[in-house]
Amino acid sequence: MKSHPDAASRSAAEVVTQLPVPSRLGMLRFERLNEPSWTLLFLDPVCERQIGVPAQDLCGILDSPYASLMEPEARHRLHEQVQQQLLADGRYRVRYCLHSPRGTLNILEVGEAFQQHGRQLLHGYLLQDDGDAQSAELDPRLLDLEAQNIRLKMSLEMYQRSQDEHLQHLVRSRTQQNLIVRLARHRYLSSDPLLEAAQLIAQAACEAYDVARAGIWRLSQENRLEAVTIYRRDTDQYEKPADIDASRFPKYLEAVHSGRAIDAHNALQDPRTQELAQRYLRPQSISALLDATIRVGGEVVGVLCLEHVGEVRMWQSDEIAFAGELADQYAQVLMNHERRNVSSALHLFQRAVEQSASAFLLIDRDGLVEYVNPSFTAITQYGADEVRGRRLPELPALANLSELLFDARSTLVTQNSWQGEFRSRRKNLEPYWGQLSLSKVYDDKGELTHYIGIYEDITQSKLAQQHIEKLAYRDNLTGLANRHYFISALEERLQAGSEHSLSLLLVDIDNFKRINDSLGHQTGDKLLANLARRLRSSLSDSATLARFASNEFAVLLEESVAGRGEQIAAQILGVLDKPLFVDNQLISITGSIGIAYAPQHGEDPQTLMKHAGLALHKAKANGKHQVQTFTEAMTAEASYKLFVESNLRRALVQDELAVHYQPKLCLRSGHLLGLEALLRWQHPEKGMIRPDQFISVAEETGLIIPIGKWVIRQACRQVRELASKGLGELHIAINLSPKQFSDPDLVGSIAAILQEEGIPARQLELELTESLLLDATDDTRQQLERLKNLGLTLAMDDFGTGYSSLSYLKKFPIDVIKIDRSFIKDIPDNQDDMEITSAVIAMAHNLKLQVVAEGVETAAQLAFLRRNRCDIGQGYLFDRPIPGTDLSSSLLRYPCRPH
Repeated sequence: MKSHPDAASRSAAEVVTQLPVPSRLGMLRFERLNEPSWTLLFLDPVCERQIGVPAQDLCGILDSPYASLMEPEARHRLHEQVQQQLLADGRYRVRYCLHSPRGTLNILEVGEAFQQHGRQLLHGYLLQDDGDAQSAELDPRLLDLEAQNIRLKMSLEMYQRSQDEHLQHLVRSRTQQNLIVRLARHRYLSSDPLLEAAQLIAQAACEAYDVARAGIWRLSQENRLEAVTIYRRDTDQYEKPADIDASRFPKYLEAVHSGRAIDAHNALQDPRTQELAQRYLRPQSISALLDATIRVGGEVVGVLCLEHVGEVRMWQSDEIAFAGELADQYAQVLMNHERRNVSSALHLFQRAVEQSASAFLLIDRDGLVEYVNPSFTAITQYGADEVRGRRLPELPALANLSELLFDARSTLVTQNSWQGEFRSRRKNLEPYWGQLSLSKVYDDKGELTHYIGIYEDITQSKLAQQHIEKLAYRDNLTGLANRHYFISALEERLQAGSEHSLSLLLVDIDNFKRINDSLGHQTGDKLLANLARRLRSSLSDSATLARFASNEFAVLLEESVAGRGEQIAAQILGVLDKPLFVDNQLISITGSIGIAYAPQHGEDPQTLMKHAGLALHKAKANGKHQVQTFTEAMTAEASYKLFVESNLRRALVQDELAVHYQPKLCLRSGHLLGLEALLRWQHPEKGMIRPDQFISVAEETGLIIPIGKWVIRQACRQVRELASKGLGELHIAINLSPKQFSDPDLVGSIAAILQEEGIPARQLELELTESLLLDATDDTRQQLERLKNLGLTLAMDDFGTGYSSLSYLKKFPIDVIKIDRSFIKDIPDNQDDMEITSAVIAMAHNLKLQVVAEGVETAAQLAFLRRNRCDIGQGYLFDRPIPGTDLSSSLLRYPCRPH
């Protein structure tokens, strides 16, 4: 795209729309895997006009349809060329032939590599090439567009890199500032101040630069490097290695004398330090060196050496400069160790901070400014002459420091340092934010003499932080308030008090996971965004609407009129009932709403949200698509579920669970064919707890998985015991919860139990619910096939009470149908039930399936089932569920099927 002088005055949309559309230029956009299969993920739909094959046919995953049009021997050769060009330039250009329905086409492919979701991909353009060298070149407009894209990418990368480098510079600057303060405040009191200074600088430099070792070497007149001290971070100890004859390394020695510092990023390859590799670098595993010369009177007298171990390290310019400052400090100690006093300390400090990017100021104990560095002028716009010798209250830029220094309540009175943020104004009255560190400076007698201050202009960081805080209260997808903001608003409203009660509505989208699984998360996100706009427009401005979770919204409003919460909830359900048009399709959804009122149902956010959540859970448990207002009974129900959960864990360990068995008889012969295992819980305090009171809790908590395995093992043992007592080979039927199929070891554990208990697989019958088959995933189908392959019998329980029951008979390997007791209980009084039951029996027999009738309680029901040739029956007419301890004696009255 050419540069125009008026481009800046036009909108970005105008400029973009003037770009050439690739398809109009004969170029086909593509995206494919970076593999020899040349599998296409996307191709410009215009390809059908140029190649003669629709894009959807060429983008198939299987059989590599696009590669099948290429010459077979060219695929791998071209793939290697692509990889070589990518390594060399980051882009590639190849030519090849396609044997398409329109004949042989010469194709020019240009593209580049990128990553998405951890996969290596390629994208670019395909252009039909007529073979002419000049026409084979890309359209100038494409080259122009490509060049602008490259420049834009480079600009973005440079901007991001500059931001990262700026942040790293700030961190290093802070570390350097703290180090300068430590060195300025340090009082050399030992008998060997040179060694003390060397140890202090070496350890501080090692920590500041995050290197393995740091040390100071003296360079003698004989060109020998004599170690003053070496600090090692791994052992936290100082060492004094043997002297080094530097004359054996002339290039290194020349670099030391000719430069301020040696910044060897790769010390093993750098010509200045390569000589040291064999004798010094490799034995110490040193990969990078930063050596700063210590000079006195222009003569090199020593080296401050920073040694990095590990990967190659790039030394930043401020790091190199600061190493020189540290080397200068040791040089100052060398020159002044006989004259250490306050003035020399100030002089050292001034030289160290004169070129610092941070502002430095030195204040005496009475509040008179003695020194400021040039960065202070750059930030405040006050020159050194304007502030030197003046008191803090007289300086608008520093007036607030007076209270900090001299107020008896200030933390600086009792502590040696203070750090914080302040707001001030520059000389031109422009406001700005600064971050200040203040420390006390003592003389050799321990008396306070000065305050040293270091601060930075953090205005931009402060503004960015405020912007981030604003973003932190918004949901990125919907633009609504997020959970954090909503809770804060709720807490403020509760603390402020109101003459009207508050209503908290939690709105949950029913079965939203199914939408994501079937249509994709991208469509689900668009649905939520559209729904958020619809909800926002349906509520008044006084209502607070937030996205509380993935598919959950929260509404906070005042109850100015009694029952307004229920009215708004009904209104929201009406909004949810209207289909949404997303990605060229209508999507119908429903919602469930839980309501809690303040202060009736809670006077704090946590209690109110908990009660609204209980109401929402109750609405979903009652069938969804409804509104529930919190009641105290819900708390009791939740407490009972908690009681059940905590006691159920103990029940499995302490043998409080038991299995009862209900006989199943052949309705033609009356022979005992098998048993159905039914779980019971005998609580030591509550007595017998019905399965419908604890099975749902076991499913929610995942306890159903170990309980289910325990029931299968107990039932197999019982069947084996009955066989040993001469009751024959009885079938045992066991109900499987849909939650058990989340166990990846379900099939393996059942096979192991059958083998360990010595029970043939044909004796075990597993009863499945229609809800399991309704929501069956590929994993569930594979588990059912594996169970069937073991030789088990699969039965559909409660047939006729779910959805699309007949379709399951084709999709899944079902052997048995169990007619629900709701169809049996009103026979022969209900003609409809009789017709349904007889039709199910006839249909099952035509499909070669066995039929079991549950809930047989009267002789008339038995007679009807026999007339309609039902295979098996169970119910109170024959026997109630029998405890395992009484089973063998109770079954002796039944004639057993012959072996």
